[in-house]
Amino acid sequence: MTGRRVEERATMHSISCSRLERERIRALAEREGVSMSKLLVDRALKRNPPTKVRNPPRLVLGPEEQKSLVETVRVIGETVGALEGSDESPGFAETLRVLFEIRLDAMTRTGRHGTMVRLLEQVLQDSRAARIEEEVYERNRS
Repeated sequence: MTGRRVEERATMHSISCSRLERERIRALAEREGVSMSKLLVDRALKRNPPTKVRNPPRLVLGPEEQKSLVETVRVIGETVGALEGSDESPGFAETLRVLFEIRLDAMTRTGRHGTMVRLLEQVLQDSRAARIEEEVYERNRS
């Protein structure tokens, strides 16, 4: 053997297609100036098939999640409707505060008190978080 690199042996594989499909592939290969095999390999390798997802994400809510969401939206709708219809209509900050309180209450009711505390600490970054946590806890105890 001389210093030339030995080429890998080609693997042969047959495919099944109709006579018309074979003729169309042959015509494409001729147009591109390559063999049918080269055309098929090049086209196959350019395509990235999607990876198979073992546990696809749920796209729907479960029955309890639906009930919780409907209840939260109902409370928000009632509260915002009541605020907008009053003589002392609140500004943006007050509406935002009310919506935030509703969300905190919902988090506590659904057993996500720890998540609520972390959220408060991230948003407020001071001692107000502990005071608000106590208020939400007391409001939801009754």
